[in-house]
Amino acid sequence: MRYQLGTLLRYLYAAIAVIGVWWMVVLIAKPHMSLLPSPLATAQTFIALLATGELERHAAYSVCRVLAAWSLAALVAVPLGFAMGRWQRLERVLDPVVELFRPISPLAWIPLAILWFGIDEGGKVFIIFIGTFFPILLNTIAGAKNIDPVLVHAGRILGCTDDASLFRKVVLPASLPQVIVGLRIAFGTGWAAIIAAELVAARSGLGYLISNGMEVLRSDLVLVGMVTIGVLGVLFDVVFRWFDRRYNWMGE
Repeated sequence: MRYQLGTLLRYLYAAIAVIGVWWMVVLIAKPHMSLLPSPLATAQTFIALLATGELERHAAYSVCRVLAAWSLAALVAVPLGFAMGRWQRLERVLDPVVELFRPISPLAWIPLAILWFGIDEGGKVFIIFIGTFFPILLNTIAGAKNIDPVLVHAGRILGCTDDASLFRKVVLPASLPQVIVGLRIAFGTGWAAIIAAELVAARSGLGYLISNGMEVLRSDLVLVGMVTIGVLGVLFDVVFRWFDRRYNWMGE
């Protein structure tokens, strides 16, 4: 409880500091409302969007898209990562392909996604899938490869006579903390990727809210979208941190 309270206070202090600097900039520079509204004006827009349900609707669209693509990426990358981590021959074959595509930013795939899938949901899920796949894959490979050989030897001595039982009782529990780290990192990259995708081709979502605010010169809408992205990102990261502490078998 004390740890959670300390974490909450750190976030609260950071928010107060940011708002304080923001307010000072507005007071000193006196920018036009379309360029930088005051924190009070932005808060009023935030409350108004909450009251109408528009903000919740856009946030729900973005979260659902990220969850769908992130889950699909995990279903593909986790088994493939374990296979590459445990079988060196498979890793030697697939690693050049992974390293060829991994440096390509998800943003670079947006034109192809629009051409292949149009502006429907498939294109957005594809872009997020690209952004989330590689962090999950690389962390799973690292978790599967860096298992202490003593654990593997002990598992064989204590009854793991085949690869399936060894994987279930030794490899999976020992590497799962690293996999969770990969899932956490991937969700963050997917969260960033969906905003970029929605900025280009969408009629809903937080990225669309930001893009629409830019087009109509409503920087308060832009800031509300950015704040919502930041708050949701922190909340998701808190969930992953709790999950990591709760199921970190290596620390037991």
